[in-house]
Amino acid sequence: MEKMFDMPTCGGCRTCELACSFKHTGEFAPIVSSLKIVDKRDGVGFFVSLVKGEEGARLACDGCKDRPSRLCVDFCKEKEDLDRMIDDLMKKDS
Repeated sequence: MEKMFDMPTCGGCRTCELACSFKHTGEFAPIVSSLKIVDKRDGVGFFVSLVKGEEGARLACDGCKDRPSRLCVDFCKEKEDLDRMIDDLMKKDS
């Protein structure tokens, strides 16, 4: 299941994708990241796509339950916004 969030504060650096893939695989491979930064055609910021179940090569977001904090959030300049989106994803269907 994929959920798309609008994140006007996102600068599009995609560091979160790298951190997520590293958490899952020990390598920087954004293709397997649970989140993906998606360009907007209009407006400010980017969309953030999160997957709760595996989707193609993308691995399911587990909310970094085995860590004291979410790795993608640790490297995001807009920590609170990204953390809130992941919380929303984790609450859905729980």
